Amino acid sequence: MPSNERMLKILLWVCGLACASAGFPMLMPAQWMHAGHEWLGMGGFPVAPIAEYLARLVSGLFMLYGVLLIAMARDVRRYAPLITLQAFLLPASSVSSGAFGLACAMPAWWIAADVGSCVAFAAGVLLLQGLLRAEDRRKAMG
Repeated sequence: MPSNERMLKILLWVCGLACASAGFPMLMPAQWMHAGHEWLGMGGFPVAPIAEYLARLVSGLFMLYGVLLIAMARDVRRYAPLITLQAFLLPASSVSSGAFGLACAMPAWWIAADVGSCVAFAAGVLLLQGLLRAEDRRKAMG
């Protein structure tokens, strides 16, 4: 069975790669963005500069976050404080975004997937970090 450190690195890599893949939507043609919006059952994409700008901006921020997760996965002990910080901030951000999504009539499946995946990821990170700390304490005691 893989070590807790290895499992944490894998978890950070997997989530990091998923988030970093948002670089593609950031650069895709606007027509694809509009078609994807309709395919997801959300109707026509708003044809306004701010809508496209915000969609691309959010994709870019997700890509940045993903790259940071991958960078932190290289040394989970060294970056433990930052890994913990993001694991606490992510669910808080996701839950508040979910509330905004409900107010904007986003589909329930979208909100559930977004909030659920963020909370599950953060819980997994915090659990594995706790196991690593316990493991380190046991080693230090003898």
